[in-house]
Amino acid sequence: MVVAFLLGLLGSLGHCTGMCGAIVLLLGRRGGIAGGRLLLAHLGRITSYVLLGLAVGLLGHSARRLLPHLPWLQGALALIAAGTALYLAIALLGRAPSPETYLAGLTSRWGRAMQRLVRQPTGRQPLALLFPFGIGLLWGLLPCGLVLTALLAAVTSGPLWLSALAMLAFGLGTTPALLGMGWLAQRPLPRLPTGRAWPRHAAALLVLLFGTQMALRGLAAWGWVDHLRLGGVMLW
Repeated sequence: MVVAFLLGLLGSLGHCTGMCGAIVLLLGRRGGIAGGRLLLAHLGRITSYVLLGLAVGLLGHSARRLLPHLPWLQGALALIAAGTALYLAIALLGRAPSPETYLAGLTSRWGRAMQRLVRQPTGRQPLALLFPFGIGLLWGLLPCGLVLTALLAAVTSGPLWLSALAMLAFGLGTTPALLGMGWLAQRPLPRLPTGRAWPRHAAALLVLLFGTQMALRGLAAWGWVDHLRLGGVMLW
């Protein structure tokens, strides 16, 4: 859970501020979603992450019951997660294209759908409170390399509920940076300098450490290295 939270926290500084910055500005514009309604949108976004965590957890649970060579499958999934994390870390450092570039068409269609929904009048009826939550649910389905990395980690977490909790921790970790961007978008402050690269470097380091953990977990599942436990917690 801690790793998933830190992945969201530092990853949001180096990745989400660029990936979701336009969405935050769109939601916070005049007549858009702000204040408590923005919190509902974030609640919807995190709910999507939890539901995705349940989905991948169910896949992992089904695999454990249906496939006879589970350790090999677990190892393969962990190594895929490690490879994805390595690529994302390189992309965060600007040494490779962002993973989202490979999903540009899907992301473009998602963005147009989001813009049409935000423009819809919602009024002040009680039912209108469901609107920002629904926007958040759609937000959580944005094709994102960081979310994909978190999902690949969640599917190797073990029980179904742990996969959901891992995505909940990840979603909570991404929230402070996105809330901060929403707060700044509502105020006439001068643009902050963009030359500081430490958030991306810190996020890349964390993602790289996460990828190393996943790689060791995969190799341990295959019996190539020993598992390492710290008390009752298995590090890999």
